[in-house]
Amino acid sequence: MKISVIILFVLSMIACESDRSSYSPEASHAKMGLMEVPDEEMIEIPVTKQLAPQGEQTMDRKLIKEGAMSFQCEDVVKTKAEVDKIIKELGAYSSSEGQDSYGRNLNFHQTIRVPAEKFDVLIQGLEALAIKVESKDINTRDVTEEFIDLETRLKTKKELESRYLEILKQARTVEDVLSVERELGNVRSEVESMEGRLNYIKNKVSFSTLNVNYYQLIDSDFGFSSKFIASFSNGWENLLSFLIGIMNLWPFVLLISGGIWLFIRWRKKKA
Repeated sequence: MKISVIILFVLSMIACESDRSSYSPEASHAKMGLMEVPDEEMIEIPVTKQLAPQGEQTMDRKLIKEGAMSFQCEDVVKTKAEVDKIIKELGAYSSSEGQDSYGRNLNFHQTIRVPAEKFDVLIQGLEALAIKVESKDINTRDVTEEFIDLETRLKTKKELESRYLEILKQARTVEDVLSVERELGNVRSEVESMEGRLNYIKNKVSFSTLNVNYYQLIDSDFGFSSKFIASFSNGWENLLSFLIGIMNLWPFVLLISGGIWLFIRWRKKKA
């Protein structure tokens, strides 16, 4: 039996099962019963009972929270210790850190991953360490539809994968085996891609991300004093370099000096 016939048979079976699943005898009887109930009895049904099914169908929204925050502090080193303490208490972690200085600012950067339900607590804790909050930007993205779509498609692909495995067991020729394995490989690749995307979304939903930058102002006199002291050192080094350069030119100095002396004597004799 050719593999194409088998695949067509499987696809037709999937379509038949889909049609059967869409038709439910219980649902049909329920609709008929609903049509037979008089209007008076329908009015007597409590409102809470009518709204109950809708409440049961409500699902948790899949929200990704991300933000950025910048603030001024008194001491970067001490603030870093306090931030680490807050991170540990909230069960969060720092995924990246960095320090730099620019102008009068000594900056420290951190990317913090925190459980989503403690995101607001983290921001409040950081604000308590600030002398002045320079900026704060929080974004919330709803990925519920994408999550549900991926779950549905993943379930369908896994069912198709199972059917291909059953077909593979029934394959008799090398051509049929290679054809099924090729299709099975494509399905598995799609399954792995969907699973990777689902895991990424789950991680982003479970742990919110906050990019935080805090800095302290460096005394402006510090920069001037450093440059003033450095200028003495640079001047001395330049003087030494000049003297060394002169010493390297001593033959030319002697020749020029001797030429001048001879020229002066010649002028005196001529006069």
